[in-house]
This record gives sequence, structure tokens and C-alpha cells, in this order.
Amino acid sequence: MLEDELVNVLSTDPGIKHLFVVENRNSSRFIQKLKSENLRPFVFSSDRLYPLVSESNRHSPNIFMRIFSKIPVFRQTCDLFNRNKQQELTVVVNLLTKDLHEYPDKLQSEVYLNAREMSQMSDGILIFYGKCGYSSEKVQNDLQRLNCPVYFLRDNERNLVDDCISVALGGNDAYTKTKELGKGVFYATPMWLSDMNKENFRSTPSYKEYARYLRNPDYAFLIKINNQIYKDNTYHENASEFAKEFDMEIINTNGTMDIAINSYMETKTGISESDSC
Repeated sequence: MLEDELVNVLSTDPGIKHLFVVENRNSSRFIQKLKSENLRPFVFSSDRLYPLVSESNRHSPNIFMRIFSKIPVFRQTCDLFNRNKQQELTVVVNLLTKDLHEYPDKLQSEVYLNAREMSQMSDGILIFYGKCGYSSEKVQNDLQRLNCPVYFLRDNERNLVDDCISVALGGNDAYTKTKELGKGVFYATPMWLSDMNKENFRSTPSYKEYARYLRNPDYAFLIKINNQIYKDNTYHENASEFAKEFDMEIINTNGTMDIAINSYMETKTGISESDSC
């Protein structure tokens, strides 16, 4: 659900040397969005991609640089190496299916299993989920025991964000304020509405369950989160149709990319510092 945010941070980072995307049934739309921003990712299935990245890492001269860093005469060379390395970032993106949100336990299990697999060839992992992806204490503990540091999306108060809507609004406090309208609300982002309006989804039991709740008079408002970064040309039309179908009043509010950007940059800094000589 955070494709647009991820595309934005990747397309504005000049330090990415190699961008890889795990090829699966969730990746095609994301890849097209990257290409629309003039990014050309390498796309492989995980069984091919992970060994490729691992082999590349094994040829890294880090271990030698750490040894040389203990010798004063080589410290300046080591510092230069680290600065250059910061500008040669390799990013691997693995998207999980949105359908997992319907099954919280399965979602958290999949987040952990994929993170564990990626940790074998990573210097650090940024979990691009809110707490919905790792709310159980067991999953949080398991993530912290992986072979590399794990980073999370946080708001300006350093709180772990609740979910993708909290990310889009700019934090948990902003999220809480929109819940004080007295009646039920549905939060709209381009990703949510594009999936809700898919013809094949509308015929599923999941959509019928959504519709049953949303037709309840207690759901009165559609919070439409606007952001100039969103590229979906059908967003405004989809929001209007959705509000009309479920008899909701549209409330427009401005979104932000700050949490995605700041968390991504914090992850880069953390990885750089942990890898320094």
C-alpha cells in the first residue's frame, strides 16, 4: 500500500548504484512506476536474486578496510572509502501482496519470513509497514535477532507508525485527530481506491464484507488524502464514485512523504555508520 512513497524515495536518491526488485505477482505495477521516474531496476526472482547479491557482497573489501583502519596512516584512505561507499548503495525491494492485510497473523509471519531471508545478504532492512506488519511481540523479537539491523517507519515523535494511513497523514497524532469526527471514516489513498475499484476484487467475498460495513450509516466520511506526489490520474474520480456509492461526505486533507523520506534516510545513515571502518 506504500508503493507511491517507496517510488518517491528511490527516485530522489542519487546514491543508488544498483536497484533490484524481487519479481513476483505483486511487482509489475511497482516496476512500471519506477520506469515512469526513469529508474531501470534489475528484476529477478528471489531464488536468482539473493545469491547474486550475496556473491557481490562477498567480494566487498570491507574486512580489509577494517583491518587497515587500525593503522593511523591508512585511516584517511579508509574514510575516503566509506564516503564513496555511501554513494554506491545497492537497494533490494521485495513487495508483499496487499491481500495479506486481511489475515494479520499471516501478514506478520510473511513479513518476518521474507525479512529473515533477505537478512542473509543485507547490511540493513527497512520494514516498509506500520505496526500492522509486526505488532506481535514475538515477531518484533524475531526481527531484532536477524543477522542485520532492522529499521522501521517512525513519525517525528519517534513513534512507530500505526499503518499506511498514518504514514500518508504524517504521523500517529495526525491520524488520531481525523478520528475525532464523531462518526466512522474510511481513509482514501490512490492505492486503496485503485484496489477497491478493481472489477475482479468487487466480486470477491472480501469486497462484499467491506461493502456491508461501509453501507452502515455510522460510516459517514471519506478522508481523501491528497499529495502532489501521487501519480494516479483516476484518484479524484475514484474518490467521488466511492463516496457516492457509500453515501459519504468527502473531507480533503493534505498528505506528506516526510515519514517515508526521513525513515529511509535514517536507515541509510544507520547502515553507513555500522559499516564504517
